[in-house]
Amino acid sequence: MILRRSLVPLAAALLLATATSVLAEPLPASLRGSWRIVRILPTTNTGCWTPQQAASLVGSILTYRQDAMRWRGGQVPLQDIDTRTLTAAEFRKENAGPTHPASFAQLGIHSSTVTEVDLQHEDAYILEGSTEVPGDSILMVSPTRIIVSACGVYFEATRLNSSRPATDRASETHSTHSRTTGR
Repeated sequence: MILRRSLVPLAAALLLATATSVLAEPLPASLRGSWRIVRILPTTNTGCWTPQQAASLVGSILTYRQDAMRWRGGQVPLQDIDTRTLTAAEFRKENAGPTHPASFAQLGIHSSTVTEVDLQHEDAYILEGSTEVPGDSILMVSPTRIIVSACGVYFEATRLNSSRPATDRASETHSTHSRTTGR
């Protein structure tokens, strides 16, 4: 009888863990792989990092997997993944601050909506002034371009060729074949 009572908390914990993993959204396949931060995007909003702190991220690599993201050799375990469609108006409203908010136009986004991916994780102390991990908030602009933000600063990142999904490489091969053969 005592053994059965001691198993109840364990069974409850296993049930909760199973329910939590079932509820977690999958990482979009188009985000999986490695991306290089190539530049800071100039915006009119306010950030909490100095230009030097923000510039130190340019050239770094972000790698996304279902259970974790990597940046500068450190792995950040993911607790949850939230995705949603974000309109230009919602973006401006949600990023309003004491100065002019950033806009899709400033970020070079030419569509009226994008997919936003928000990666949930424990706080981390990457750079002074923020517990945000660069790359944990992502706007999916195209298969080869994302915009990540941290501390009010927006960065453009491009997919590293070696980590493009196989479907992208296959369509590129077909496209190249079509140009050379006319089929």
